[in-house]
Amino acid sequence: MLAELAAAVRDGRIHPVELVEESIRRIDAANPTINAVTAVYADEALAAARASTRQGPLAGLPLLVKDMARRKGTLTTFGCPWYADAPPDEIDDVVVARLEAAGAIVLGRTNTPAFGHTGFTTNLLYGTTRNPWNPERSPGGSSGGSAAALAAGLVPLATTSDGGGSVRIPASCCGLVGFKPTTGAIGRNVLPRWIHFSTQGATGRTVADVVLEASVTLGAAPGDVWSLPRAGIALEPTRPTRVLACRSFRADVDPAIDAAMEEALTTIAGAGLPVERVPAPSDASVGMDWFIMGSAELAQSLEGERHRWDELEPSLRWMLDVGAGVTASQYIASVRRRHEVSARFDELLGDDAVLVVPTANATSWPAEGPLPSSAGAVVDDPAVGLNTPELNFTGHPAVSVPLGTDPDGVPFGLQIVAPRFADGLALGLAELLERERPWPTVAPGYVPYPDGG
Repeated sequence: MLAELAAAVRDGRIHPVELVEESIRRIDAANPTINAVTAVYADEALAAARASTRQGPLAGLPLLVKDMARRKGTLTTFGCPWYADAPPDEIDDVVVARLEAAGAIVLGRTNTPAFGHTGFTTNLLYGTTRNPWNPERSPGGSSGGSAAALAAGLVPLATTSDGGGSVRIPASCCGLVGFKPTTGAIGRNVLPRWIHFSTQGATGRTVADVVLEASVTLGAAPGDVWSLPRAGIALEPTRPTRVLACRSFRADVDPAIDAAMEEALTTIAGAGLPVERVPAPSDASVGMDWFIMGSAELAQSLEGERHRWDELEPSLRWMLDVGAGVTASQYIASVRRRHEVSARFDELLGDDAVLVVPTANATSWPAEGPLPSSAGAVVDDPAVGLNTPELNFTGHPAVSVPLGTDPDGVPFGLQIVAPRFADGLALGLAELLERERPWPTVAPGYVPYPDGG
């Protein structure tokens, strides 16, 4: 859909000004309900649209930037009141620069929980973002503002990033495709607070949209020792040879999700791909190691503001307090276990298999949070809800695709994990499921964004 719309801009059938004006109109109409967009740069975007050369793979497409990525001349608040009056950014995040160089036009910002610390999108500065499928429920986090904007058809493009599931969780909650690439595939010129885990990703209505966005943003960045050359990632969607199926990385899963996954596995097998059931290659201990490292890195990054931590949300204060108490021995022990767990996933996947598992084990949660602590027969377990942090911990690529909807009408997703550097295998299975089990490209009651057809 992105490719068709950009082609219509390049050949003169649509002017970028029309697209920017359409997005502004849609944001004005929908944002009072879902609160996905925190800033609109209408005058600047219209001026850029008028001056557009109408060239590039994303020619003229309006773009919203998650409020954790720098964009020169604009304000990045990280969803925190501390930065509400900060000076404008002096640098572009590499992913924003690459999207703009490909022809996209920055229109505004999307909401995020403070510092992207949790899986629901609310903060003390901009309030709560609501799911277009059901405003009482969360669009997930931390890229919930971008996902909600895409699911409501407000723009064709919005940036998303992922340190523990922040691309895949909102994609799952909003009925979208969410792609977290192999760690290092999208270089970082500005180090994130979660140094070892955070990466930019791509979220869209279709697999083709996600592949197009990722093809623009892939590549190494100066100073990022983990970043990889573009040629190091096989991005083209490719049919895997084998599909491994795991019911959950945790102790249980909600029945609605379990049943929908079984239906998807039947579809996969019916398409001629062998499906092998495998035990979980992970458990809650891996999530704990991810949390030890991530909380310590976040706390260290905010050490200079420690006297103000009590001004923050309780969930963030708790994470910072835990992180500040992590010892060097604990941190390094988690790093060592990271090698062991990554090797386990490598051996399981080999060169040609993908692993499927629910993106979340629990159905939707309230817009204001908290994250679910129950799934299936398990109760009072704060780690039970999500199967996403493992892939930040190991560095493997993962894609969430729509799987079904819960009793509240909110989508949930299936996560597809591929061997490191073979991202196209996950995208290939996603493409198969999209073809065999088509999903809506917009939430009920909203109008799909023009596709240029």
